[in-house]
Amino acid sequence: MSGIYKYLILNKLKLIIQFHQNDLTFDEIKKLKQSIIVDPNYDASFNYIIDLRLTNVKMSFKEIQLYGNWVQETLNTNHKNLALLTTNSTQVSNALLFKLNDNIKSLHYEVYSSMEGALGHVNVDLSNLEYIENEINKLKVLGKFLIN
Repeated sequence: MSGIYKYLILNKLKLIIQFHQNDLTFDEIKKLKQSIIVDPNYDASFNYIIDLRLTNVKMSFKEIQLYGNWVQETLNTNHKNLALLTTNSTQVSNALLFKLNDNIKSLHYEVYSSMEGALGHVNVDLSNLEYIENEINKLKVLGKFLIN
């Protein structure tokens, strides 16, 4: 099944949301990250929430490592918090591979099963929870029509 790869930059919250649905592959996730970086609203100081709750990770251990290393080199930042939002044990296992990659020094990955936990990690006040969930839901609706 083709994957859906969307993102949203929330300037007022200094946050980038990556939303993924269906199959998550190395080439497509890399293309998405490249799109984010060239977006005129991109700010390298922003933190990320990466929503993997509706994905089926189709990446090998090697590809996960390669992607993590590529992100580290590409984002070229002093420190950034990235919250990986998951719902099942397979997603958690794959997300932990990012977290445990020894080559990633300035990117602080944590894995969460709740948006509340993810927001705390990226320093966004919980009062923004409904707003962020609504924005993600919009990406889901858009994704139904914009499958890559």
